[in-house]
This record gives sequence, structure tokens and C-alpha cells, in this order.
Amino acid sequence: MSVRVARPDVSDLVLCAYERPLHPEMFVHHRAITLQNARMSLDARLCAAGHVMILRVGSETLTEVISDRHEPLPRRSRLFEHRLRGCHTETIELDFGVRYSVGCSVERLSPAAFLRHHQEFVGDCPQASLSAMFASSNRFTPGPVSLLRTEVTRESILVHAFHTFPDHLAVVKTQSLFELV
Repeated sequence: MSVRVARPDVSDLVLCAYERPLHPEMFVHHRAITLQNARMSLDARLCAAGHVMILRVGSETLTEVISDRHEPLPRRSRLFEHRLRGCHTETIELDFGVRYSVGCSVERLSPAAFLRHHQEFVGDCPQASLSAMFASSNRFTPGPVSLLRTEVTRESILVHAFHTFPDHLAVVKTQSLFELV
């Protein structure tokens, strides 16, 4: 099922992390999943720009967001904010016993390569932990796709996220690892 949504320009995306929850009304999400192990709970939500992930360990919270940089995001308790260009990695050890590692990349592709990747992602949607197919912005390009693949162990939660931006022939990929230390 397709959902009507407008993806932002891929060059305007930022990856942010916060050591606190963000107000849920800041992001309209289309699909969501909750992952858990004995000590951690992760809410993952697919949004127009990408995703929001909220990790809870006891009373502590870590929030990861891919958003349009023009959206007003809070500064309080922000661990980092990076424009999504090329590749970037970040690792932070949090005071509440979690090591958070994230890697992200933006790949701009030729039309043929983008279409191949897009078709692979559409084919992967039924096996993904969470996926959403959005309606196309026009009749010449496919609709955007977002999908998450996850692994949960006793000590960690790993999320691979893929978001296509057909109007920009781009794919945003992130890998987020939340480990108990």
C-alpha cells in the first residue's frame, strides 16, 4: 500500500542524536516497530525524511533522527547534528551504559543504477523488519521506499535503514548499533 508523502530534498537532510526523547508530534510517522531485549527497548518509526529511533534503557533515552534541516529541531541535549553528504560515522559512549555507533551515507546514482537498487528494495520489503512504500511525486519516477532490517541480541540492537529519494536518484543508508557496555 502506498502512502502519499513528500520527501525533502536529499541535500537538506541532517542526522541528529539527542540524549533525551523528542516530542512525538514533531514527526509524522507512517509505520513503526518496537524491538526489545532484556534491558533495552527501541521504537523505530518511518517518516517522510527518513526515520526516528528512540532507545530506552531504564529511565534514560537516546533519540536518532533523520530530518529536513529546515525543520525546527531542539538544541537541548543534542549530541550531534551532521548534514548527510558522502559518508559519516560517529561513536558515543553514554553515561547510562550504552555505546551508540552510527554510520550513514548518501549515494547518488545513475538513473539505471537507482532503478536497480529501488527494485531490490521493493523486493526486500516483505522480509524487512519494517518497510513503507510511498506514492510517487510524479508519473515518471517510482515512489520512495524506506525499509529497516534489524538484529536483536542480549547485548545489542542493530538497525540497517535504507531510504530512497527517486526525485534525486539517491539512496540514504544508515547503520545504527546500540550496545550495552
